[in-house]
Amino acid sequence: MEYFEIYDERGNPTGEVEERGVVHARGLWHRTVHVWLYREGPEILLQKRAAGKDSHPGLWDVSAAGHMNVGEDPESSARRELREELGFEAGAELLRFVEKSRRTLTSREGRFIDREITFVYMLRYGENPADLEPDGAEVEEVRFFGTSLLKTLLADPVSRTIFVPYDDSYYRSIIGLVEEAARGSGSGGS
Repeated sequence: MEYFEIYDERGNPTGEVEERGVVHARGLWHRTVHVWLYREGPEILLQKRAAGKDSHPGLWDVSAAGHMNVGEDPESSARRELREELGFEAGAELLRFVEKSRRTLTSREGRFIDREITFVYMLRYGENPADLEPDGAEVEEVRFFGTSLLKTLLADPVSRTIFVPYDDSYYRSIIGLVEEAARGSGSGGS
């Protein structure tokens, strides 16, 4: 059974700890991490959530993401999620912190309320995606999407439904950061 630390809407800890099911049934604020893997192209690695997931099954999502354990810091959580979901060991020096943001997502006709305070990271992935070892209970498939294709798919109301319904501004921000990082790598930057 998983337990999460509870926060108020401003991100302040309340001192409470609740079980995962209670957190999502009541829509309590809790902390999560998102790690976006990218490579030159520019391309972003997305994971297709396993059919058995309790929220957004079968939809394309962040490269690796998850809830922070009680007492866990964001960077350790990001590294753990990469290991658990993709079988990828990332040194702390590879992670680039992007932002801390809040978002609310619902699924299962509003019965699953996910109010997240999210720590977002990026990681340049130089390996072969075939070397990843996704956890089949979590991830059905991983695939790199070119940023141009992603923009097209996210702009179309029909194809948009194959992605976890984050705000368009969040997707645009990540795509922009990846494109900027890719331009920097072509000129000797990172």
